[in-house]
Order: sequence, then structure tokens, then C-alpha cells
Amino acid sequence: MLRDAVLQEDYVEAGRISDIVLERMYPDNEDVSEDEKRSRRRRMSWRGLGAAPWLTDRLDALNYTFPTTIQINAMQAVNAILNTTVEMVENTSLEERMDLNQKDMGCVISGTTGSGKTLAYLVPMLSTLSDSLFTRQRIRVGAEEQVGDTTGDLLDRLAVVTSPTIRTNSRKQTRQSGAIATGASMSSLGKSGKDVKSPLALIVVPTRELGVQTAMLLYELIGGNIKDSATALSGKANMFKYKGPKGIRIGCVLDDEEASYGLKLQTDVAITTPRHLGKLLEDGDISPSKLRVVVYDEADLALEQTEAKDLSCLFDDDPDEREYTRLTYLVGASVTEALGNLAVRSRVLPEGKSYIATATRFAPLESNEPAIDAAKIVGDEPKTASLKDLDVCLYPGLSHERVIVTNSTGLLTLTRLLRKELQDSEKSVAEGKKTQRPRVVVFFPDEIQAKAAIEPLRDALWGEHLLCVLLPKTGVSPLTIMDQFKKNQTSVMLATPNSVRGLDFPALTHVYTLYLPTDDPREYVHLAGRVGRVGQYGRALGDGGHVVSILKEEEASKMDELAAKLGFKFKDIDAAEDVVKRCEDGSLDIESADVDKLRRYLEDTMTLVNLAEDLGINEGVTDAALDSDSNTIDVESTHVDDKEADEDSFQ
Repeated sequence: MLRDAVLQEDYVEAGRISDIVLERMYPDNEDVSEDEKRSRRRRMSWRGLGAAPWLTDRLDALNYTFPTTIQINAMQAVNAILNTTVEMVENTSLEERMDLNQKDMGCVISGTTGSGKTLAYLVPMLSTLSDSLFTRQRIRVGAEEQVGDTTGDLLDRLAVVTSPTIRTNSRKQTRQSGAIATGASMSSLGKSGKDVKSPLALIVVPTRELGVQTAMLLYELIGGNIKDSATALSGKANMFKYKGPKGIRIGCVLDDEEASYGLKLQTDVAITTPRHLGKLLEDGDISPSKLRVVVYDEADLALEQTEAKDLSCLFDDDPDEREYTRLTYLVGASVTEALGNLAVRSRVLPEGKSYIATATRFAPLESNEPAIDAAKIVGDEPKTASLKDLDVCLYPGLSHERVIVTNSTGLLTLTRLLRKELQDSEKSVAEGKKTQRPRVVVFFPDEIQAKAAIEPLRDALWGEHLLCVLLPKTGVSPLTIMDQFKKNQTSVMLATPNSVRGLDFPALTHVYTLYLPTDDPREYVHLAGRVGRVGQYGRALGDGGHVVSILKEEEASKMDELAAKLGFKFKDIDAAEDVVKRCEDGSLDIESADVDKLRRYLEDTMTLVNLAEDLGINEGVTDAALDSDSNTIDVESTHVDDKEADEDSFQ
């Protein structure tokens, strides 16, 4: 809201919101001196927190003018570890202060989904590397100049050296469209090329899709432009106005094909998954002794996926033998203080120099238990630690609802709810109210069931919604599917919770789930988080994001247990208004029914259960669909022909 007010040049409103944020961050603000008040207000800006000056300008150009509370506290945590004063922030860079500190540091960034955690670690990461990146730029340009201009291509080679790139050897797309360089032509590197090869920072993510999203944001921060068309204007984000270090190389190893090549070229920031981390370490493409920043994003899941030997190689080294001191981040909505304390015990985070940053505070991490090896924080340990205080991770502004259904008719209920939301949206538009068309993510327990549901849902919602299904493991072109949904080319996405972990989909109104993740409550936190993000407007009625669980009767009681564990309240709602009313004697009043609605309802019923006999489902399911108490269909009663199942998006 603060950013919007500034963009609209409503400075009175901006001042009011700024005062509210200041009061929430510092409840005792009225009791301190005027100098301290000014200092606190200064710390609500990127520059006042110590971000590199060029990065502050770039953030403003990208409309990230003001940091969120979790971003403020993440920077404050680093400043607290370094015992930073106002004078030090103004006169020295973050990298210089880290060099003076001569000790490793750690930070857990724990906050609700959509609170801005990615920038909370990218900004201090780039500020930490700022001086080194400028040095690498000078070395690369100098190397090209040493080669000379014997073939008349010096300017072309310098252009390559000073252009930011996301580098991947894979033929697979990094992005469907835009100004991203993949496998860009290399400069000659000259005699000094080897001095700038090893990555200075490592970001580990659990999924390829999250890795691509992180790389794209980082690419923009280092001067890159992302355009949807060749004629799109970049405005203040124009790369020619960029003042930071040029030619930064982002190396992505996010699938098996990319892993077969590794990071043989110059790389400043490496982004990979736990699956491929081991090979990069074994091949020497990543040297732990040269890393200044290590980030584990969605750390509870990424640590689970990391092999013990890889984690030991990364963290069980002697700090005195490293070339640099290191800053380590563990980030995620379900990365809790208990997990942070476990990380301190296992020496993934340094004891005595580690903090936790949330939206409301930053504080030291302390563990009174004996130290253990880094290898002990893999497997089920991160999950066990996260579950101890998971209740603080759920976004508080969401509305949670439960629909209880019978006779395995869940998809039918889903279609009726989607159609009703669309009608409410159109009604609000006709009345001149501020609203948006429904945008929805529907969650299934696994990719098999999500894939099976796409065809019957497509047929039932034909002409009303454009559907897609995100299947990173078994689907076709998941990055294209993700990009289309982000650009609002599709309005309903079918997915699994882990497939969209950390992904930012703008303007979502609803999340529907056809199962309840009682075995791992973290999944509910993350699926609900898709609609609980900074700036989300919510449904047609304007009352925020909604999370709707469509459950069978035998599963309904588990919702009470999950709500108690995660600390939220929910209400029961009806699936939708009955298409056919009942007479006083209980019989169906067919004569007064709306013929068009009845026809559509019957078509939906037949579309969603027409393969029930092939799967051995009781024929009574179809008859039950007309009953007001039986208005959903289970995904288990759907099936897709293998040939047609290869299509992930239906329009």
C-alpha cells in the first residue's frame, strides 16, 4: 500500500501508512528521543539499512522503493551481527564491514508466504558482493583489452562482458519469451579469465521452477530487462540507467541436462537444486572455500532433499582455511525458529553469530544443546524441527472454508463453486464495484490425480475458464505453463503443493484443495500461501484470499485437528445453490427449474463421471449427483487417455 501511494503521488496517504508501519515495528516509538525516531525512520529505507547505493537506485526503478517489514528485519539482523552504527552504514559498504568482522554469520528468514523473503536475502547478498562484483567487472574488461582488437571485434566482446546473463547449457527454455540470454556467446576471457570463474554466491532451491523465478528477479536487479514484447517500454528500469556492476553471470543448473555440463564458464552466482549440488561440488564447479554467501530457499524442503555428504562438504570445512568469511541464509515460510536452532547445533549456521528475522522482530538464535555434524540436519530432521512451531507461519489474513461432500463427487462441487465465483465477479463489475476476475489454483495430492482431472474439468468449464496443469516431474513444458498463468493467459491452474512452493502468482483470488495434507501440515501452509501474498486483492467481494477445502465426510474431522495445529479458524459453506428445488413432499420440482441451468448441470455430471464405470465406480454416483447432499466428484473417478494427457494446457 505504501508503494502504491507513492506511485500515485498521494504523499499524505503515504505518510499515514509510513507512520502505521513505524508504530508496528517500534511500539515504544513515542518514548524515545527525536534523534532515535529519525534514525528508526531512516532504517525503513533501503539506503538507511545499508544496501549498496546502486542497488537502492535499481530497487526504486523496479518499484521496490520501500522494503517490507521482513526485509527491514533481515537487513537489521545482519547489521546487528556486525554491530553496525549509523555512521558505518553511511561511510562503509556491507562487504567492507563483513571483512572487518572476520567471522561467519547466519540468518534465518522466517515469514508468511508472500511477505517478500526473496528480496530479503537477495538485497543483502548483492550488497555483500558489491565490491567483488565491481572488481570482477574490471578484470573481465581488462582481459579483453589485453587480447586487443586484431579481428575488429573488441567492442562486441566488451558488450558480452558487460551484459548480465542467465547462463545455462541446456537446450530447454529458461523462459518462454523475453530478453533473457541463454547459452550466450562467450567473450575470449583473456589471460585473467580464471581469476573470475568460481561462484561467489550459491542459492539452493528445491524445484526448477523456483530456481527460474529467483534467477529472473536477480537478473532484473543486476540490470537486465524482461519484456513481454519487443516494443514494450522498460521506463525507469531501462538497463542504460543501471549504475551497478556490469556483466554479472548467473549460472543455473536446474535439470539433468544442465548438470551434465556443469558450471564450466565464469559464474558469479550459482543457482541449483539439492539433486545436482553434489555433482557441482565433486567436479569443482563450486568451491566452498570461495563462497561468500550461501542461501537455502524453502530451506526445510531443500535440506530434506540434500544428501548428508553434500551438506558436510559445504559446511563442515574449517573457516580459517576459507578465502572469505561467509553469510548463510535459511529462508522459507515453514523455516521456523526450532529449525534455525537445529541449524546452529549442526554448524550450518555459526553459533553466536546467527539471527532470526521475521515480519515483527529480529533476534539472536541460541541453542543450549550440544553440537552435532551438519549431516544430521538432512532427512526428516528439518521437517520435525519445523513442525514444532509451525503455527506462526500461516498468513493471518486468509479466510479458510470447508465443504463436506458425499459419494465421491468432488470435482462437480469444484466446478459449481468456480462458476458461482465467476457469476459474483460479473455481478460486481455490472454494479461498478472494484473487483477482479477469479484466478484459482486447485491442489491435488500428486501429479497423477492432477493430470487425470484436467480433461473433465476442461470440458465442464469450457468457455468460462482457461485451464492448465503444472506437472514438473511428468508434464510437458512446466515453465511455459507457469509463465502463461503468471501472464493471466490461463485462469485455473491444477498443481501439487510442492510444485508451486515459493512461486509468486499475482492476483490470485482462491485456492481449492481436494485433499487435506494431515501427514505434513507444512503443505497446507504453502498451498494456502499462494493466495496470501503482498498486494493480493482477493475475491470478488473484496474480503481477501480464500482457501477452500473440499473433503469427504470421513476426512472432515481432520480439518479440526489441522486448524488447531496451525492456529486458524474455518467455517463450513454449502457447495452451491441447488439447481433443482424440492417440493414440500421432498420430490424434485423439475417443472419450475431453469432449463439452461439444469441442462448444464446434467452435462457437468455426465462429463465428470462418464469414465466411472471404467474405474469400477458404483453407477449410483451419477444418480447421487442430483441429490443436494451429493454434489462433488472425487478425482479418483476421472481418467485421461494417455495420448491426450500429454497436453498440460487447454484453452
